[in-house]
Amino acid sequence: MPNPVAVLREFSPRTRTVLAVNAVNSFGGGLVLPFLWIYLNDVRGLPAWVPAVTLAVQAATAVVGGLMWGAVLDRFPPRTTVPLVMAVAGVGTALYAQATGAPTALAAAVVYGFGISGVGTVLRFLYAGASSARERGLAYSADYAVFNAMTGLGVLVGGVVASLDTGSRAARFVALYLADGATFLLAGAALFWLLPKAVGADGKNDGSTEGTPRIGYRDVLTQRHIGALLAALAMCSLVSYGQFRSGLPGYLTQGGALGPEGISGAFAVNILVAVGAQFLLAERIQTIRRSTVLAVSGAVWALAWALVLVAGLQRGGAALGLALAGVVLLSVGEALVFPVVTSLLNDLAAERVRGRVNALLSVAISTGSVAGPALAGATLPWADGLGLMVVLLGGCLAVVAVAVRLRTTLTAQADLPAPEEDPTASADACAAAEPDAETAGPDAGTAQPTAPEPVKAAA
Repeated sequence: MPNPVAVLREFSPRTRTVLAVNAVNSFGGGLVLPFLWIYLNDVRGLPAWVPAVTLAVQAATAVVGGLMWGAVLDRFPPRTTVPLVMAVAGVGTALYAQATGAPTALAAAVVYGFGISGVGTVLRFLYAGASSARERGLAYSADYAVFNAMTGLGVLVGGVVASLDTGSRAARFVALYLADGATFLLAGAALFWLLPKAVGADGKNDGSTEGTPRIGYRDVLTQRHIGALLAALAMCSLVSYGQFRSGLPGYLTQGGALGPEGISGAFAVNILVAVGAQFLLAERIQTIRRSTVLAVSGAVWALAWALVLVAGLQRGGAALGLALAGVVLLSVGEALVFPVVTSLLNDLAAERVRGRVNALLSVAISTGSVAGPALAGATLPWADGLGLMVVLLGGCLAVVAVAVRLRTTLTAQADLPAPEEDPTASADACAAAEPDAETAGPDAGTAQPTAPEPVKAAA
């Protein structure tokens, strides 16, 4: 088992600071994560349509905001952009504390959606500045573990505070939302203090775009591998994150296989396994080809949903055991694939478009998470949930197919970078060497096109 302290010592001071910032933000997000509907409907007494519309507005503005922040990161120094992102997110969540009516709740949703959409984007952007492929890979894995662990801790603390007898119920929820807002402001202040020492994602970029070609999102999406990886990531999110709060409990409870207690146990297992898998596997997966990790994750998820399918046909202990085994495999797949694909995307992206790539990464994950409940709602009524299970198994196999294809097209350096290599340097070199992606032909690798310029997480 790798020593977490030894791994932490490998990180640069900036990477350790960004991890600490993520820990604080994730804890704050956990404080209020399960409560928005309860807070607006039960505590503030607003009609049910208000929390429903609020969540929809928040999700929509998060997509738009994520794309905006990605473009801003590519044009302005992180010292300016990152604290602004944190401030907007902090103000947005604090506005929920004052949401006594529909207009205030919707205003908070707009501000918070725009802010939170940039938080994951800027943190991943900063991790990309690590000096080696190994540090980048370990940083993304550590970030995933920290997010899950601290969010889970925040949910526990928030639940305790919400159930206290001290003060009014509304006052307790106001305190939780204000505490969440304070974590963002604290994070912004800490990063503003740090970033002048290394203002770019690579420690040398000052955000200036003078003398470099203007690149838009369409140009980024048409780069070799980037579009396919983002599509695969959206599918990964759809068959994992997107189903934990919708398809999984819906399928297992609609026929009486499990009750609320069993579902609660499954959620607890998900968090514990996701965090534990990072400690056990973070170093090991640095020595495995990334296409292999993606293929294994798809196969593991397919087996997981097969187990869940069978669990839904059982009762009692058999149903619980099969369901928990499926959840364990789903959690292991998450722990494997998301940090690895994030690292690969950042290695393939040239420095001048890394903000946009990380924004699209957030949007891909959010798209899967939002589409998951919609898919579950549409397919669960068909054949007692069999329709959903068939679609999820097909999605898992599609991930495997993409991984097999990538194995034959990715360069060896991108698929399995040497521990001290910086694949991003070669991506920038390719971009400089190739005058135009269209004239370079289909084998232009990861060269950046030079045509004129025409998503706590939402991710």
